[in-house]
Amino acid sequence: MRLSKIKLAGFKSFVDPTTIPFPSNRVCVVGPNGCGKSNVIDAVRWVMGESSAKNLRGGAMTDVIFNGSGGRKPVEQATVELWFEEVTIPPYQENGELAIKRLLTRDGDSQYFINNERCRRKDITDLFLGTGLGPRSYAIVEQGMISRFIEAKPDELRVFLEEAAGISKYKERRKETEQRMAQTRDNLDRLNDLREELSKQIDKLKRQAREAERFQELKQSETLLKAQLDAIRWHELNMAVQDMQQQIDEKAIVLQEDLLTLQALQETHQAQRVARLDAQTHLETIQAQFYTIDSEVKRLEQTLEHGKERYEQLQWDLEQLDDSVNETQNQWQTDKDQAETLSSDIAETEAYLEELQETEIQTESALQDAEADAQTWQTTWEEFTQRANEPTQRAQIERTRLHSMEQRVEHNRQRLDRLDTEHQQIDVQSLELALQALETEMADVQTEWQEAEALLAAHQETVLQLREETQQLSAELHEKSALVHQLSGRLASLEALQEAALGKNNADLDAWLHVQGLDNVPHLSQALNVDAGWEQAVEMVLDKQLNALCINKLDEHATALQKPPQGQFMLVTADKFTANVNDSHPTWTPLLDKITTTLSLDSFLSSIWAANDLNTALAMRPHLSANESIITPQSVWLGTNWLHCRQGKDEKTGMIGREQEINRIASQLEALDQAVLVLNQTVEQKRIHLREMEGQRDHIQQRVNQVRQRFSELQSQQGGKQARLEAVCTQLQRVEREKSELTNQINQDESDIAETRHNLHIALAEMEQLADERDRLSTQKAHAQEVTLQSRQAWQTAREARHQVEMTLGTQRTNFARLQQAIERLQERLNQLQEQRHDLQKNLEKQIDPTETLHGELAAYQEKQAESAETLRQAKQTVEHLEHAMTDYEEQRRVLETRSSELRTILEQLRIDSQAKAVRKQTLDEKFALSDFSPIALVGELPEYADETSWVAQIEAVERKLERIGAVNMAALAEYEQEAQRKQYMDEQWTDLTSALEQLDNAIRTIDRETRSRFKQTVESVNATLQVTFPKLFGGGEARLELTSDDLLKAGVAIMARPPGKRNSTIHLLSGGEKALTALSMVFAIFELNPAPFCMLDEVDAPLDDTNVGRYSELIKAMSERVQIIFISHNKIAMEVANQLMGVTMQEAGVSRLVSVDINEAVDMVGV
Repeated sequence: MRLSKIKLAGFKSFVDPTTIPFPSNRVCVVGPNGCGKSNVIDAVRWVMGESSAKNLRGGAMTDVIFNGSGGRKPVEQATVELWFEEVTIPPYQENGELAIKRLLTRDGDSQYFINNERCRRKDITDLFLGTGLGPRSYAIVEQGMISRFIEAKPDELRVFLEEAAGISKYKERRKETEQRMAQTRDNLDRLNDLREELSKQIDKLKRQAREAERFQELKQSETLLKAQLDAIRWHELNMAVQDMQQQIDEKAIVLQEDLLTLQALQETHQAQRVARLDAQTHLETIQAQFYTIDSEVKRLEQTLEHGKERYEQLQWDLEQLDDSVNETQNQWQTDKDQAETLSSDIAETEAYLEELQETEIQTESALQDAEADAQTWQTTWEEFTQRANEPTQRAQIERTRLHSMEQRVEHNRQRLDRLDTEHQQIDVQSLELALQALETEMADVQTEWQEAEALLAAHQETVLQLREETQQLSAELHEKSALVHQLSGRLASLEALQEAALGKNNADLDAWLHVQGLDNVPHLSQALNVDAGWEQAVEMVLDKQLNALCINKLDEHATALQKPPQGQFMLVTADKFTANVNDSHPTWTPLLDKITTTLSLDSFLSSIWAANDLNTALAMRPHLSANESIITPQSVWLGTNWLHCRQGKDEKTGMIGREQEINRIASQLEALDQAVLVLNQTVEQKRIHLREMEGQRDHIQQRVNQVRQRFSELQSQQGGKQARLEAVCTQLQRVEREKSELTNQINQDESDIAETRHNLHIALAEMEQLADERDRLSTQKAHAQEVTLQSRQAWQTAREARHQVEMTLGTQRTNFARLQQAIERLQERLNQLQEQRHDLQKNLEKQIDPTETLHGELAAYQEKQAESAETLRQAKQTVEHLEHAMTDYEEQRRVLETRSSELRTILEQLRIDSQAKAVRKQTLDEKFALSDFSPIALVGELPEYADETSWVAQIEAVERKLERIGAVNMAALAEYEQEAQRKQYMDEQWTDLTSALEQLDNAIRTIDRETRSRFKQTVESVNATLQVTFPKLFGGGEARLELTSDDLLKAGVAIMARPPGKRNSTIHLLSGGEKALTALSMVFAIFELNPAPFCMLDEVDAPLDDTNVGRYSELIKAMSERVQIIFISHNKIAMEVANQLMGVTMQEAGVSRLVSVDINEAVDMVGV
């Protein structure tokens, strides 16, 4: 992630909207003093959440808004927006861009935005936690921050390392976790107090709740029984309605079947009429054929008879043939006359038939008109029935509704009376007065509690402070005692080694020295103080002389020396002798110069010189005289022609250093013993004072507990009374609400009753009006039935007359046709006779007998005559059957019409009764709809023997039980349930809080473990990097970080710096330039560990000389390969390493503007 640009508007001197781009990793902002360069740094700090005006070089936060200039008016708001690219912070890594903005108005309203979406300041600070960015991070180094960085306390310096380690977010989370834990513990204390009080209160409410629960159970039982009673009635009505509906459906089906049957009969009758006409026509045709065949049979019989006679007496027949011809002619004339007469009769019959057919058509039309009128009346009657049923049903509904509403009004009035009684019994004022008195007492007790708590807190703080001081002193005493023990052991060990080295284990020598009073004189090794590093060289040269005893005068022991003890020993005096000064080598350093002592060692060391190393000694060796020698700190001793080297260790080695260490440890032990004595006295005094303060604290704690207990009791009483008051107020509100609802319901019901009565009156009036119309329609019905009957009788009479005339006409036509045929046959007969005569003559001539031919023809015609007779008989039977069927139709039609009328009357009554019961059922449905009961479910739960009478008895029994219970405090049940739920909720809260505390403890342990690990790694890594960056900036030297304690969670951090050639122990002894370089080394070391997206440096090179500025510039150049560097500088050397120069000018007084220069492009232009 890198900073791509900054947008400013109205921020300090940048009044106009200004965009500052950062195209590369090395950008330098330059400009004269006071032009507003540092405002760029302030803008970045401000937009990242800086809340201190002091750190923004202002007195108030609104000072960052442009306040006007000589030619400009003040603006109302300031805006700064940072744009980042190559973003890797989730969840913005997908777009790769991030914009954070801050807007401040003069009324103090500060707004933050992330990608133009409103957010909190904490969201922005959390976004950059662990990245090295922030309002006070190590990534932004401004003017004066270097000195603050170096002079920061260890705890303040630790903050920068925490940010570098990425544990600032852990620290913030730990702080929040500790705050939540403190709040959780407070909540636990309050919860325990409330739980105890609630338990007591719940026990009291439980007894009252049992009575209320019993009352409630009876009321629920009463409600259930009443609902079941309504369900029984509903079920009975439902079954009755269903039965009636079933009857209605059955009757309607029967009526429909009758109407369909009647319609089918009418259709069958019409078909029968057509079939009868066809059958009559067919009968007439068959009858005519029969007559024709019969005439032919008779003719053939006569012909056969005559033929036989003629055959037998052919001669006589021939003679008689002429007579037959004459006779036939006479018969033909007779038949012709009869045919003419019959034709006249047929014409008259046809005219009369036409009259009868016209009469039949008229009567049939009249019958159809009468039937149409009857059907019209039926339709009118049905419509009237429907119209008449509507007011009847409406009247029944209104009666049922009126009865139900009157009962509801009566019930509501009784309920209103009970609510009035309950309202009068509620006493809110006394509860409020008692609650006020209790709250006053609670306020007094709370004040006393707070005072006692404050006093307890003060004593507790004192106790904690004393305890901490005692613990610190005890720890210090323990440390010093441990150090004394450690040093004592070390001293004893060193002294034992020293004694062994000095040969103090020789008993004879020790006894002799004791006799001579020399057992406590020091050895030579104890009387020397050798410069550091030269101890081994001096020990090598002096060797056994180090065991010499230092005495005042040698002559004082001359007698004793006559009999010396067994073993070797040496004595050295403190006598001063005039030594020959060796000035042959004035530039050389004698070994004596490395030793400080009161003794004279010239006899041992006057001709021995000191050289710092072997090469120097070798260079000096050619200039040595025969008695001279040279020694180095590395224990290399050489003369003119010899060299002695000792690198190993023996018991003699280190005697001088050991003696010096023994002296140092002895001094330390003396000082420590005195410090331990003082600490013991101080610790004892602190413990006495601590016990006194703890006693006072315990006494105050008892008082606090008593006051807390009293406050808890009062709080419990107040909670109970408050709950009682709330319950009473709730009850009062409920009563008033129910009274208002009941009053409104009664008023509404009375209004509905009046409206229902009005509707009932209208329905009854309509029923009276419809009664006259019913009578009129009944009269019309009788008239229509009579007209229909007369028309039907006239039509039947006309139809029968027409039928008789048709039959007569048919007979006449048949006879006429028969005569016509007879005439034709006679004519044919005449012709035949002529032919027969001719044939007879031929037959006579041929003598042929024709009787066989006539017999065959006669047999054929007789067979046809029998078939025609059978067909005629069947046709007559068909006509008779159709006439009987039409007579049956009339009877069936009359029966069906009568039954249909009766069914309509029954259906009307069933519908009226069904509507009445349906209205009553609908009333019960409405009642169930207002309740929580389902009639179907209730009926399903009822036993088979359930009936209305037994359920009424059960309801009365429950009501008597309720009366015996008497007045019940129903609020107790609600209070008990409420308090029980509250207790359960508090128990769950207690469990949750306990679990939360455990989780928070685990979280803190996890955070501490992670913090220790990361902080330790960071310190070690920064230390390692500091060993590299510090020498780069100083050209040598060393620097390191030291922790102030072993506790990695609280340890502060101190910087120890040692520039080249100096031995300063702390950074506070450095010069201003050295401090700046050290701070930069620290910043760059942190960047090497956890590089922030960018680094901003504000004139940090001001205290540096050109040489150090060059090093500083080179380091910036190297770091810019990995980190984006934005720095402000007046130094030309620093400007040279920048890729881009951003110039800030103030040509207009008080207004900053930007001028940018690309160094590479400028170089190219100059080169051109």
